[in-house]
Amino acid sequence: MIFEYQALNRKGETVTDIIDATSEIAAKQKLRTQGLYVVKLTRHDEIAKPTTTKGFFAKLYSDAAEYISLKFSAKLVGIFSRQLATLLHAGMPLLTALTDIIEQIDNKNFKKAIVDVKEKLEEGSSLSNALLLHRNIFSDMYISMVRVGENLGSLDQVIDRLAAMEEKKNILKSKIQAALWYPIFMIIFAFCVVAFLMIKIVPSLSRMFADMGRELPIPTQIVMGISSFLSNFWYFLLIGGAAVLYYLKEYVKTPEGREKFDSLKLRAPLFRNLYKKLIVLRFTQNLGILLNNRVDILKSFEIVKKIVNNIHIERKIEEAAKRIKEGSSVANALSKADFLPKMVLGMIAAGESSDRLDDMLLNIGNVYETELDLTISSLTSMIEPIIIVIMGITIGTIVVSVLLPIFEMNLLVQ
Repeated sequence: MIFEYQALNRKGETVTDIIDATSEIAAKQKLRTQGLYVVKLTRHDEIAKPTTTKGFFAKLYSDAAEYISLKFSAKLVGIFSRQLATLLHAGMPLLTALTDIIEQIDNKNFKKAIVDVKEKLEEGSSLSNALLLHRNIFSDMYISMVRVGENLGSLDQVIDRLAAMEEKKNILKSKIQAALWYPIFMIIFAFCVVAFLMIKIVPSLSRMFADMGRELPIPTQIVMGISSFLSNFWYFLLIGGAAVLYYLKEYVKTPEGREKFDSLKLRAPLFRNLYKKLIVLRFTQNLGILLNNRVDILKSFEIVKKIVNNIHIERKIEEAAKRIKEGSSVANALSKADFLPKMVLGMIAAGESSDRLDDMLLNIGNVYETELDLTISSLTSMIEPIIIVIMGITIGTIVVSVLLPIFEMNLLVQ
């Protein structure tokens, strides 16, 4: 049984967590051996959800904390899979393996999910059906492969492959985030520098020029006007910017908004090449893994369709799946869908003719993984100088506009 407890440690600090024990008495004894004094102990399935109404800011904080915790939970799937595969390979029963893993999980969201999975298994559910209740953490592909592993009696091997897949996915995400981090930092830094100059420095110089009573050059007047507006209405701009971001976020969730946003991603300058390669990688690698694990071709297409995360590509995959259902070959169906490069279609045709389509798709995925690394590196090296040039021009324009009146005064004095 799973219990949620609140206890005091030796330092007098409150500790809240989950513990697995055969009974309430056993749970208390287990906690006492860990040096904890139990204040409250409740069975996990008896915990009631709070009904109190939260304030706006409390709800905002709670939602943000939940979102962050959920994001970290998704990243922990790879570590969880690797631990579970190792324990199952060692001959440990599934329930015992899950119990050992639960004690090592620190993330509360993820821990509760695995605890719930263990409880469902104890009630007689299969692992795939238990994971199905936590689709916000475990993807459809993950659950489908677990179901295949259960049916074939090779759950340990499937979990091992899933661990490798999740690790690769996390490495790819980290590479993309690392590549984008520096340009984003540069943009924020440049924005802060310009905002400081326009709100703090330029207004004091404006007062000095106004006291002189001379007509200012047009560039200086423009900069002073922008500075005056920002100084007086910066909070409106912040509120307006936050409102626009919120509106865009909500709009993207609508069918029309998502369609436009996905279309923009396919046409965006600089990034479209990277994004298209990412789609090819996701499609070929995940389809290869599913076929390699004996998932039906149409079911594999249905799962991969959701993984590419672009509504336009999803429709093309649906069209390809319909053609395959009607008797078309995979290569021919995908060539008519027209979202894969000709080289990839040729390799798929070769793999299909030799009855090694899964291996060929995995090879294509490996090739595109390398290409994606190179594209990310070249894109980063291209973006950096562009940001520096824009930053230099902006700050240079402000400085020159401020110095123009001073140069004119010097000329008059001479």
